[in-house]
Amino acid sequence: MTSPETKRTGAEREAMIDAAIRALAQGEVTLDPGEAARVIGCGERWLRDGANQRGFPHHRFGKFLRFSLQDCREIREMNAEKGRPSALAKARRRKATPRKPTGSGPATPATVRFKPAA
Repeated sequence: MTSPETKRTGAEREAMIDAAIRALAQGEVTLDPGEAARVIGCGERWLRDGANQRGFPHHRFGKFLRFSLQDCREIREMNAEKGRPSALAKARRRKATPRKPTGSGPATPATVRFKPAA
């Protein structure tokens, strides 16, 4: 089975290679994991684990792991925390849900039972 690239003429292939070289020359920056971790604001080990196991966007060049600026942006969006409720919202929730009585109040003489000595 042949791929579509094998059927291209020499001139078409040269044009594609030239276009790719020009795109690279315009400069999409790729960062190594240490640099990308500083851009994102996380640890390098967490970033490497995310690329290897959790599906973070990245590029591999042989054994080298690289991140583009777009990859860094997507990783930050993937892991952004949702806003936390304010103290006022927490207080409202506490008022709305009454607590269940536990039945354990202060010990009174009527509720204290002693075991007889054997």
